[in-house]
Amino acid sequence: MTAPSATSPVSRFLEGHLRRDAQAREVSVARFMAGLSGASVVVAAALGGLIGWGLTQSLMGLSAVLCVYYTVLWRVLRSGVFHPAVPWLNVAIEVSIPAVVLAFDLRFQGPIYALTAPTLVIWPTLITLATLRSNPRLALAAGFIVAAEYLGIYLLFVRPLLPDNPLITLTPGFIATRAFFFVAAGVFTAILARHFLQLTRGALSALREQEVMGKYVLHERIGAGGMAEVYRATYCPEGGFQKAVALKRILPAFTDNEEFVTLFRQEAELCSSLNHPNIVQVFDLGRHGGTYFLAMEFVDGLPLSGVLRALARRPLPVAAATYAAAELGAALDYLHRRTGPDGQPLRLVHRDVNPPNVLVSRFGDVKLSDFGIARGAALAQLTLAGSVRGKLGYMAPEQALGRSFDGRADLFALGLTFHEMLTGRRTLQATTDEALMRAAVDQQLEPPSRFNPEVPPALDAIVMGLLEKDPARRTATGAQLRGQLLALQGPAAPFPQGQALLAQVARDAQEQARRATMAREEADQVPTSQKLTARA
Repeated sequence: MTAPSATSPVSRFLEGHLRRDAQAREVSVARFMAGLSGASVVVAAALGGLIGWGLTQSLMGLSAVLCVYYTVLWRVLRSGVFHPAVPWLNVAIEVSIPAVVLAFDLRFQGPIYALTAPTLVIWPTLITLATLRSNPRLALAAGFIVAAEYLGIYLLFVRPLLPDNPLITLTPGFIATRAFFFVAAGVFTAILARHFLQLTRGALSALREQEVMGKYVLHERIGAGGMAEVYRATYCPEGGFQKAVALKRILPAFTDNEEFVTLFRQEAELCSSLNHPNIVQVFDLGRHGGTYFLAMEFVDGLPLSGVLRALARRPLPVAAATYAAAELGAALDYLHRRTGPDGQPLRLVHRDVNPPNVLVSRFGDVKLSDFGIARGAALAQLTLAGSVRGKLGYMAPEQALGRSFDGRADLFALGLTFHEMLTGRRTLQATTDEALMRAAVDQQLEPPSRFNPEVPPALDAIVMGLLEKDPARRTATGAQLRGQLLALQGPAAPFPQGQALLAQVARDAQEQARRATMAREEADQVPTSQKLTARA
């Protein structure tokens, strides 16, 4: 398998993960170094009789300073404060500790002891420790810092104090050789760190291949419900062809739920037969890894519910709302008029028209999705006594009462959604599910101009025609609704400005959602770091 390139999604994911995890690693290092420094105070005190009290006191002071520094750093990092320069500063401090010890040895024990003291053995270990930061440049820098410090102390302070004919191991040639080995240790650890990263990239790439559902490579999750989740994915068969899709799969815990699997398969079978620009198309249905999935058209945008949420109870621009409603009217008209292979009407009913099931792209495209409970009108009745299919708060009165209904129930749901687009508020409101169902039947609905003075009387009449409680008086078809909307004049007309206005609102909402996601990820770093530190 070819190693992923430095610009591949795997490499970018790994680099991003290492950056996010840097704080957790430094917390662990700071805690370890604080404990080690505290123990060194005790060890230095125990060696006082062997190395002299002057050197002992210096070593105890150095250990105490390091203990205080790393303790403070540990507390600061745990509080959530972090800067990318912290690993570089810590590596510089860690590899410089033997240099300070060497200076103490030189001051109290003389040059020969300083250059042969056992503490110098720690230097290569500290260079290797830099590898734990998973940054080859840090390991390389550690090697060069140690070599520079060692040579600098020798040339400036040790060599002038050596006798004329010192031991051969103390001559400049041998000292330069040791410095070279320090640099070599840095190069070696940098290669080791780089090799580790390459192995990790390879492992992640192999893991991603295991996450391919047939010919679909999963990316980030873009939606989830109680029983299914949706991923952005890439359809990538052999030959280099790629296509962005949305892949919806049943959560593993519900693969044995026969009723839900049946609805899932019905959605795929129905949508695969639908071909309309305002309906999300389904390309494929399959089973992989013990769960079912279906591949759908990917809409680069947000659900209408997300767009309305970003507006914070403010209405859509009127032209944007009429444009969206006209597009949905066209989708429902196509669905309701759909015929079978024999030419007989299928009398399909979506049964779940509401803002979460309307997708708005960043280009202003409007698409109806989630046909999981769509059925023929003859079968679209109560499944169990006392239960109904559909989203509470967007049901037609006849649907909420469990009576026979047809495509006009979808138009009532569209009317509620349209009303919400124009007002920025839910049309049917109640505190309990039972009250919501009663509201669909009993609540007196007010025209959208009551909450938005920019709505003209002609548009009020169109919306209220959709919201007639009696199906016989309600707007009969999606085509009729679209015709009424296209007849509007002035600022409320869906064309020519409606799509551009809706696209701008969708892009703003998408950017707001992206920033909120980034803020949540940054906020999650602190508790994640604390959790990792507790496990270390």
